[in-house]
Amino acid sequence: MQPYQETFQSKGQAFTIRTPRVEDAAALIAYMEVIDQETTFLSREPGEFAQNVTLEKEQAYLRSCLEDEGQLFLIVEDGDGSIAATSNCVAMGRWQRHCHRAELGISVKQAYWRQGLGRRMMELLEEWAAAQGIEKLALEVDTQNFRAIGLYLSKGYTVEGTLRHAAKMADGTYRDYYAMAKFL
Repeated sequence: MQPYQETFQSKGQAFTIRTPRVEDAAALIAYMEVIDQETTFLSREPGEFAQNVTLEKEQAYLRSCLEDEGQLFLIVEDGDGSIAATSNCVAMGRWQRHCHRAELGISVKQAYWRQGLGRRMMELLEEWAAAQGIEKLALEVDTQNFRAIGLYLSKGYTVEGTLRHAAKMADGTYRDYYAMAKFL
């Protein structure tokens, strides 16, 4: 992954969008613990990330991201250097039939919702994917996550189908996901 960094101005606040470093591992674990408490729209229950990801595992993950030319992982820092958001785009290029596709994911800390961070990260991921020859970007989103669905629709993504009971919540209820995609 090529190093990337930019300053992004939104609603009077400056953010830094950059590729992570191995030294960011502890801050990323702390970030995941916070966002898992803020929303039920992520893929984990509160506390699961910290239970399953040690500092060493997160450092190894970051090293693998930095060495992998087939993905772009970005973090967004606020003016204090705290992580406000993350995004990742991974090419599905292992097999010829899938090398035209990539999957993406975005998370934003609740204090920074509606500030354009998700939109800007999507733009960067799409630019990167196009430069890699990716033709189709795909994602999955909880059907109740109206804010994210609105963003994806505004960026040209369409719903390709519904994944019934894609997530089983801690209380035993199920959530459906939309499979969404955009052709670049």
